[in-house]
Amino acid sequence: MVKRFSFFRPLFIRGVILLLVPLLSIQAQRIRVNPDTRMKAVFLINFTKYISWTTLDTVKNFHIGVYGLDDIMIPLRQMAKERASDGQKISVKRVETVSEIEVCDILFVPVDQTRAFHELRPDIPPENILLVGESLGFATSDGAINFIKRDGKIKLEINRKALQAANLTASSHLLKLAILVDEEDTPFRD
Repeated sequence: MVKRFSFFRPLFIRGVILLLVPLLSIQAQRIRVNPDTRMKAVFLINFTKYISWTTLDTVKNFHIGVYGLDDIMIPLRQMAKERASDGQKISVKRVETVSEIEVCDILFVPVDQTRAFHELRPDIPPENILLVGESLGFATSDGAINFIKRDGKIKLEINRKALQAANLTASSHLLKLAILVDEEDTPFRD
């Protein structure tokens, strides 16, 4: 009986290792993601609750697009799976063309993709897509919401005119957290 176990022992160990390797790589991906990137992903997922789309019914799936490649895909996909278990379906996809962007409810434009997106922007329909970026001036030029870092924290710049042009409405709770931009009568607030 001892000889029999010693024969199966290498197979058993090899099987355990094969089962653990995918789990370790998932854990490694979690570790490599910058905390600021993870916070931006949290905001993007939560926009599904704090922004109202006038054309969406309440049971529609949300489509979040990421323009180009970015590390934010890892936490976004993880959080979308968690939301699915809560009953809200969110798909996350990398997008590059206007036709791919047109099906998005939320589009995130990473800082290194801003110039390419700016050139593509005139071809994108202005309605029903929440455009979110992370570059200087994004909320006043190309989109409605911009992530900025201030005092070591991720903050939001929101352009209510851009939201209105896209037929979107931000909740008062979200607006209280934000720096409102492109409003003549609203003083800068933090």
